[in-house]
Amino acid sequence: MLAAHRIPSLLYYAGSYGLLKEVAARLRLIAPGEQVPEALWQKNSTVRRYAKEAAEDEEKARRRGEQAFPDAPFPVISFPGPPFPRDFLFTDDPLLRLRALLPDWPEPGYTRDRIHLDAGEQLAAGLLLARSDRYDLLGQVVEAGDRALLDAVRPAFEASVREESVRALREALVHDRRRRDHLFSTYAAEHDPEPDQRWISIDWEAVRRAVDADSEPLRRQATGLASHPQCPLDVRVLLATKWSDQFVWSRLLSDRPTGLHLLRTLPMQPNRSLAVPLSYVSEDGVGVSDILETAHPADLVLRDAAGLPGIVRRHPMQCVITRQDEQGPMRLLRGITELADHHLGDDPGAWTIGCRIVEGSRFTGSVAELLERAGARRPR
Repeated sequence: MLAAHRIPSLLYYAGSYGLLKEVAARLRLIAPGEQVPEALWQKNSTVRRYAKEAAEDEEKARRRGEQAFPDAPFPVISFPGPPFPRDFLFTDDPLLRLRALLPDWPEPGYTRDRIHLDAGEQLAAGLLLARSDRYDLLGQVVEAGDRALLDAVRPAFEASVREESVRALREALVHDRRRRDHLFSTYAAEHDPEPDQRWISIDWEAVRRAVDADSEPLRRQATGLASHPQCPLDVRVLLATKWSDQFVWSRLLSDRPTGLHLLRTLPMQPNRSLAVPLSYVSEDGVGVSDILETAHPADLVLRDAAGLPGIVRRHPMQCVITRQDEQGPMRLLRGITELADHHLGDDPGAWTIGCRIVEGSRFTGSVAELLERAGARRPR
């Protein structure tokens, strides 16, 4: 029985059973005429199936987009069904913020389960209405009583309406944010930052010292730090190397210049997956082709995408894996199989060379470099 660690990672991507068998025999993993071990064949089939599903999913998404908004000359906000109240927090329009606060929208007996806003979200929505001088709308919220507002925030709303001032709502939001937001309470560069400002100015030198000291409270805010548009590159590198959480990496890779710098300068590690964070990278961030052309060494990229031994993709305590979690690995599998088919085709000699290269200790290049080198002598 073959041990999984003895099988070259590239071999799992072969395009057919016959090719897999021929290359395995050339590598002396099986004797001539011997059948491919079932575990190897099953994993190979899974790799190819997931790659095909990723291509089909992308085509379905493209068709849905064309059918829903053909040649739309304006940005479109859409919801997968009736919106949750929290959906309206992503707009600065006072009337839509009002919708987030009022119960029974869009009509009495609204059948979709209401997801109530927390205290901070209610205060921020109310403060936006007050800053817009819409105390008439705030009055509607107050009149709705406990059907709309949490007990903890109602006094601030009532005072704001009574005074026609932002003071009470602003003070309440400052208190709430200092209590729950470690960055706001400890690392704000200004003495009194605006509490409804998402990205406050940060004392980055203090952050550097805290990351170096492995501050546990700051570690819990690492995703917010990585997402901050003013986060210096050296701090992002610190976060990437010291706190290699998949959510931190998804934020780092969402900023394309930062992501490319990390892929170029930081070799992959057995405890640092790229496939899983890729599931949550924004559209303008690092893509599959960037990883295949830049991430190194190729062996860990191949193992990461296919979930092979040699790299840890998820925390061992993660017991629920969603379809979204699998999107990154599936997209990476598709990219690798398409690139391998392009460079190596069904030539067992080229696949054998590629398997030997990727197993060699001296090769530290990317997947694209591996496949280009392996396919260089392939007849065209």
